[in-house]
Amino acid sequence: MDSVTQFLLGASISGAILGPRIGAKSLLIGGLVATLPDLDSFIPLDNDIDNMTYHRGFSHSVIVQTIVAPVIALAIGKLVPSTWSHRKLLFLTVWLALITHSLLDSLTTYGTQIFWPLEVGPPVALPAVFIIDPVYTLILFSGIATVFFARKRPGGGFRVNRIMLALSCAYLAAGLVGNTVISSRASADPAFRDMRLHVQPTAFNLLIWQVTGVSDDRLATGLMSLTNSCGVRQLVTAERRKAPRGLNEIPPSVKRLEWFTNGFFSYGEKDGAQTITDLRIGFYPSYAFSFKIAEDSSGRAIPIAPERIRISYEQRAGDLFEKMADTLEGCGGS
Repeated sequence: MDSVTQFLLGASISGAILGPRIGAKSLLIGGLVATLPDLDSFIPLDNDIDNMTYHRGFSHSVIVQTIVAPVIALAIGKLVPSTWSHRKLLFLTVWLALITHSLLDSLTTYGTQIFWPLEVGPPVALPAVFIIDPVYTLILFSGIATVFFARKRPGGGFRVNRIMLALSCAYLAAGLVGNTVISSRASADPAFRDMRLHVQPTAFNLLIWQVTGVSDDRLATGLMSLTNSCGVRQLVTAERRKAPRGLNEIPPSVKRLEWFTNGFFSYGEKDGAQTITDLRIGFYPSYAFSFKIAEDSSGRAIPIAPERIRISYEQRAGDLFEKMADTLEGCGGS
């Protein structure tokens, strides 16, 4: 999720636990702690694929977070002495602010390497919310804002904050239910027969879901609605390449992207270059994460440092929102 939402989640948790004891400053403590895992995005790496796939790694591991939580709590106790008289709750707050960051990320498409350094498979991902969800964010913000504006009143708004935190959890639970329902429908749809499926909510809502299926040589993607039983809409099918052409050895970074996507990738060509594309964010043919990995020279593919192919928001969105509206409206149209 975006850093603003992660800050609000940490602030809400800290407000629920420490707030009644140390006041509104608990919000800042929890919010800052919750943003710490994303500092890994500032670590410079060798190429664009590594920058993408090593994010949500060691700093998002619940194992690492459990180890460092006491150290962070001790530092907070030194900087904010009023927290130290509630040290057990402070330790709990710091730990929860850290691990809920990673758990929330694991409920989005790209998932999280929550068990790093254990090699237990690709990043854990069970998409229940889009990477930016205004509804979820506003629920958390409502609780935080109540605490801030009522901080001088009896109770300080902390009860409202706890209610909003509970509602935010219910919203995530609704997303998990939606994923289960759409996954069941998609599995029974002939369009996705004999394919591995990836199901995720579309931008900013839980009503319209995107289903992507891959086989060794084909991909299929379309939209499904929770509010009607029309089946898959806006279906697109295309060739899918499981291996690059003319590249004798796949570079380690590219192999890592194959792992990172849990198999939802496709090789291709663009402007005389070999490419690999993550099929999980975007709608065919405009995907958010596509990389040049080799250049063609004299009939041979020459590996290069992976370079992201950047396209504008307008290209990525295209007519997707129109497709979403059509899917939501009902069973008419194409």
